[in-house]
Amino acid sequence: MNQLLANATLEGTASPMQSKTPTAKHKFEGHRDKIRSFVFLHDNVHVVSGSWDGTMCKWNCDTGCLVGEPWKREGGRILALALSLNGKTIACGREDGSVQRWDTNGKMIEGIWTGHSGWVQSLSWSPRGGHIASGSDDGTILIREAESGKVGVGPIETNQGYVWSLAYSPLGDRIASGGDNTICIWDSNTGKLHVDPIKNLVYAVESVVWSLDGSKLYSASDDLARVFDSVSGTLLHRFKHDGSLASVALSPKHNVLACVGYGGVAHLWDTESYKPLGQPFQQEDGELLRCVSFSYDGQYLAYGGHDKNITLWTVQDIAPRLTVRAPMSEIQDITQEGTQPEPPSSSFLNATMIHMSTFSPLPSLL
Repeated sequence: MNQLLANATLEGTASPMQSKTPTAKHKFEGHRDKIRSFVFLHDNVHVVSGSWDGTMCKWNCDTGCLVGEPWKREGGRILALALSLNGKTIACGREDGSVQRWDTNGKMIEGIWTGHSGWVQSLSWSPRGGHIASGSDDGTILIREAESGKVGVGPIETNQGYVWSLAYSPLGDRIASGGDNTICIWDSNTGKLHVDPIKNLVYAVESVVWSLDGSKLYSASDDLARVFDSVSGTLLHRFKHDGSLASVALSPKHNVLACVGYGGVAHLWDTESYKPLGQPFQQEDGELLRCVSFSYDGQYLAYGGHDKNITLWTVQDIAPRLTVRAPMSEIQDITQEGTQPEPPSSSFLNATMIHMSTFSPLPSLL
């Protein structure tokens, strides 16, 4: 059973008054090969995972059990999953370069999208649900209409080698892509670079994620999780780890960054103080963890990887003293995807939405 080495507190140390070490709520076991991606459904009860065994599985967070049978279809290994805005459709990226769509009950929607000549390594659904972006190890990005599959933008030649990771900004006007040693930010309407690439990163950037207000961009590569100002490109902070990272995720309810990677180790960080929240999680088998995510209500944290399992934790058990975010207006209030809206109200984390400017990060900081 996975265990935390110590209970997490805001001060980042183990509380001497706490004697009980948290254990994982469930381990979802059933895939026959490594897991590269999974999504929490909007009901906060179910998880859908995709594996190199070519199947998708739906799990119940309350019982820890598989729901029904694995979902099977042609296309080979599954590398990427993305959930639609309404929570009813899952996009699936496969080894043969195709993108499929499934409903959350395991029925594939008619129409398989092709266009990539390599594996589909990454997917991102636009915030308002109208488009799906796919990234491949052929080095391109395709932006499609979510209903028809028609390519609206692309192929975007990224010059990044493999496109390991993709993430739409909260407004949908930009897409961040992580590739071999670089991060690029693209205009989602034109496919043009929004700013100069962030270069001189070490190894592949296997994960990128935007802050909820779009002001920051987080990335995972080598042994660092980096935080950039999304407007200026300035490096704000580096979270140092003992091993290389493969995935990062932000809690929708707390000021928490989760990082997982090689050696089966996972870390939690306070994104305001930059301090660690407790000691690292340690997988007994030491297998690489490739994906991590929080549930939509912030109650659960889960990760998966080369051990072929998804491990589910209750966040309150891991870190009972987390800072809760102030209420914020919903992204859905934005009237038109991919356009520059009027500045939102102060309830939107007091964020002012402005255009990005060209930047050249200092290599010494990266």
